[in-house]
This record gives sequence, C-alpha cells and structure tokens, in this order.
Amino acid sequence: MKTTKLLILTCVLSLNTVYAQENSANDDTQKAYEMPRTQVIQISNSETDTLNTLYIKLPEGYEKNTDLKYPVIYFTHPVEHIEILSAVSEILIEDVIIAGLTWSKGINYGNLDSYVNFLRNDVFKMVESNYRADADRRTYFGYSSGALVGAYILSKHPNTFKNFILGSPALGVDHEVIRKIYELESTTAEERKKLNANVFISYGILEGKGIPHFEKFITMLKSINDESLTLQHLVVEGNHQTAMPMTTVRSMYWLSDLIKE
Repeated sequence: MKTTKLLILTCVLSLNTVYAQENSANDDTQKAYEMPRTQVIQISNSETDTLNTLYIKLPEGYEKNTDLKYPVIYFTHPVEHIEILSAVSEILIEDVIIAGLTWSKGINYGNLDSYVNFLRNDVFKMVESNYRADADRRTYFGYSSGALVGAYILSKHPNTFKNFILGSPALGVDHEVIRKIYELESTTAEERKKLNANVFISYGILEGKGIPHFEKFITMLKSINDESLTLQHLVVEGNHQTAMPMTTVRSMYWLSDLIKE
C-alpha cells in the first residue's frame, strides 16, 4: 500500500515541479511558498561572515514528544528538493527533521573544505542547540552536484555524517574535487581514516555516459575494504533528470531501517 502511494506521490510531485516552474516564470506576483512546520532561518558563516538560508522542517508531534531526539537529513538545493523529501520522509520515516541549506556565498567547488567547516562549526551547532537533533544520526542527501559534494565529504572528511545518500553524483567532469575524491584509493589502510558510514548510491539506467563514472566511484569504495563502510548500490528507472524522484523514494526506504535502529 505504501509503495502504491509513493509511486503516485512521485508522479504528482514531478508534475507539480514543472507546473511551479512554469507558473513562477509567468506570474511575478505569486505568493511566497509556505509548508507546515517549516521555518526559514538565516545562518551566518563564521568563516566568511556571509548569510545563508536554512530550511528546517519539523516532524508532526515534535512539540508534544519532548523526550525524543530526532535524526536529521541535511540536503543541498532546498527549493528543488524540500517538497519531495518532506512528503516521502513523512510516509516512510515520520520522526525525522529535514534541513535544507542553500549554497554558501563565496564558496565554490574549489573550496569544499570551507563548506565542511561551515557545516561543522555553524550549521550543526545551530541545529543541535536549538532543536532536539541527534548528532549521531546525521544524514546527507545530495543529487547530481549535491551528490558530488557528498562524495567529497565522505572521502575527505569522515565522520561528518553517519549516512550518505548520493544520487547520480556529477563525477564526469575534469575537476580537482574529483581527483581529490579518488585519492582515497591511493592511500594505504594504515593512512586512511575509517569512513564509518552507511552509503546509498543510485543512478538512472538511461544516464548513458555518466554510468562508467558512477561505477568507477562504486568500485573504488568497494576496493578500499573498509569494514566501517556499508554500501547500497541501486540502478533506478530514468535518465539524469527523471531518476531523482525514484532515488528519493528508494533511499528513504533504505534510510528508514538505519535510523530507527
């Protein structure tokens, strides 16, 4: 029954996204979007002194269940992803906080270490001091370029998140960030920090030239023989754009078992 509801939901959300984009382009007077139990907060980057926007969605019953600490799903591109993540997580997980962070001003893919510092020094501290958030059950969700950022965090900054959901990571470009990710393969077991993470990687069966890059990354993670790493690899229907809804549904199924343990 849940599977049927989720399939209907992903179709509806995909259509709503297209409609919202078209409507937004044609109607500048459109009212600001609002979602129940969602707060939009400005958070300062202590390193660059710039403001970034954080979207916090609290689960139903948060105000009543004062004895509970909640896992948190952190994700990039909140405007694009918050609707589907909110809907699917409420059905499959229920007791979870989702936190969408806009991309940090002044930070690009060439200085992702600064982005990780922002997460650790500012974002996590703010969320975990103001909400009943469980620091031991942090999840990173990223798709495409967001998944590339997640792959970098996994390989270069272990223990930032316990769980990683990486949908169709943008690994097919010639960039220093990608070369740094693959440095993990060249380090010895003694040199390498334990990743200590659960990782879900998916991509669309119709992604063509991207598939060898996804498979290379998956092979690399398997080859390091890190016993602290668990890896779930899934191929879903669709191309790079249309695989996103099913990636969200299947990854939330996977995550629901992990964070309820």
